[in-house]
Amino acid sequence: MATFGKFDTSITPSEEGQVFQVDTHVKFTIYGKSQTGTVTKQLKNSAVIELDETPDNQQLITQSNGVLIINYKHMKKI
Repeated sequence: MATFGKFDTSITPSEEGQVFQVDTHVKFTIYGKSQTGTVTKQLKNSAVIELDETPDNQQLITQSNGVLIINYKHMKKI
């Protein structure tokens, strides 16, 4: 297997993101409705969130495959 250079894929979250470590349960609003989920990956200014499944958000889960990217400014730790 050939390598074409070293790629450093580590991402350092912003100062706001330090609170939202992986496996942190969070709350946020999307499309005017409050949702909850768990941080699965941290990015620079946002995080990948796995949605908590509820009877009210089945369409959102289907559309997004159960995963959303949310900015740290729009999340609250619960």
